[in-house]
Amino acid sequence: MSRYKRFYQDCNIYHVMIRCNNRQMLLRKHSTKMLLLKSLGKFQQRLDFRIYGYVIMDNHAHWLIEIQGKHGLSVVMQKILLSFGRYFRKNNTYVGHFWQGRFKSVAITTDKSMIEVLKYVHGNPLKAKIVDRIEDYVYSSAYKYSNIKNDILDGVLVLTRYGDTSVGSCELIMS
Repeated sequence: MSRYKRFYQDCNIYHVMIRCNNRQMLLRKHSTKMLLLKSLGKFQQRLDFRIYGYVIMDNHAHWLIEIQGKHGLSVVMQKILLSFGRYFRKNNTYVGHFWQGRFKSVAITTDKSMIEVLKYVHGNPLKAKIVDRIEDYVYSSAYKYSNIKNDILDGVLVLTRYGDTSVGSCELIMS
């Protein structure tokens, strides 16, 4: 049976979710998580997309991503996930699929939904009881935003404004 075709809306901002095969903890090492972030940065330069938020857990990852260039979300994700999977298998004597199935994506069409998704993404380590405060989790854009480190992130989102839904338009949030 063939796969269903992905449906993309006019909006170019997506909440992307990907899980390690069989829910294995393949991303548990610091070096692996950092390699995934490095891979994102490398392809960000090549494929023209923005990352507004992310979290990398031990067995899955979430990204809030805006596609800007000529490449669609599927092409961007294919390049990132295949490249990272190949590198991981080669350097860790791992055999088989790294990622479980296709990535999932949900279009972000309003400021309110963007803030809610960002809260959800940043809340993953808190929900898993890994940290007491979202900004303490190193492998999250919440940490980057709170420490004003902005290497692969775009936009100006202030953690203290999460409760404020009068943030403005998407262009204002992500300028």
